[in-house]
Amino acid sequence: MPHPVSPFRDAARDVATGHPIAILPGIWEIRESLAPAFDTPETWVSLFLLTDPTGHASPVMIDTGVPRSTHTVILPALEALGFAPSDLKVAVNTHSHHDHAGSNVQLRDATGCQIWIGRLDGPALLRGDRFGPDEIPPHSADRLLDGGEIVNLAGRDYEIIDMPGHSPGSIGIFDRERGILFTGDAIQARGTTTQGVPGASNRPAYRNTLATVRVLPVEHLLPAHAYLPFPPAHVTPASEVHRYVDVSREAIDTIDDRLASALRNAGGSATIAVIADAICADQPRTPVLAAPILTDYLNQMAAVGRVRHDADHWTLL
Repeated sequence: MPHPVSPFRDAARDVATGHPIAILPGIWEIRESLAPAFDTPETWVSLFLLTDPTGHASPVMIDTGVPRSTHTVILPALEALGFAPSDLKVAVNTHSHHDHAGSNVQLRDATGCQIWIGRLDGPALLRGDRFGPDEIPPHSADRLLDGGEIVNLAGRDYEIIDMPGHSPGSIGIFDRERGILFTGDAIQARGTTTQGVPGASNRPAYRNTLATVRVLPVEHLLPAHAYLPFPPAHVTPASEVHRYVDVSREAIDTIDDRLASALRNAGGSATIAVIADAICADQPRTPVLAAPILTDYLNQMAAVGRVRHDADHWTLL
């Protein structure tokens, strides 16, 4: 039976095509569109398919995408590489958000695979979610992962790295022998064109994650989105990985001062829309997620007395 064609297929960028893109031996990128929830075609979510070049071990997915992804991109990618759906035994979520764990239920139903996720993000799956108009039903993981565990994926040993900050249970998946680290959304440079700024709900934890990655022997960093100003899917060599981490640290360390400056330039008080426009002035348009992310940071500034929120305005103190 033919697989459904995604209405958001973008052949020029190889997004939502179901075509596996070779990244490294045994590692394939599968690009999924973030439409219709987000109108940013230059930003997609990168799912990764791990395969064993010797053919002895079963393939493994890293992240499952959005609800439609099982049928529009993952099963076609498996088929393109000569795998049957039942060959997939495991899908590992880097975290619980809707564009990373959104097709868990569909993929488990279609393939019989197990769903693994970091222990502290497991409870979020039980609450369910939405992606645009599509429901993500409540479900449970088959295995909860802890930092320091060694798991065998597609015939290779990977270390689970705790990487909280973006979410409580974000994890990295690290092939120490080859220096390959899958990071999901755990470190974000300057954010994507969907966000405008990096999104870290727990900034102390995010800084600790950056410090952890900075000292790991990483030659190939594989994030889930095109985080500015870096290329999508694959940051290499080690010097660029270090720069990526340093840019991520600079972006998160300066956001409060940038918010204060935006308020000062607006006369000391402004709406979140005006603030977001100022922070994202160097981008073609203000990203849809900028306002909610910046609101979270402003709330943190309010908690320590740097700003005040009155009605629909933020005021610098």
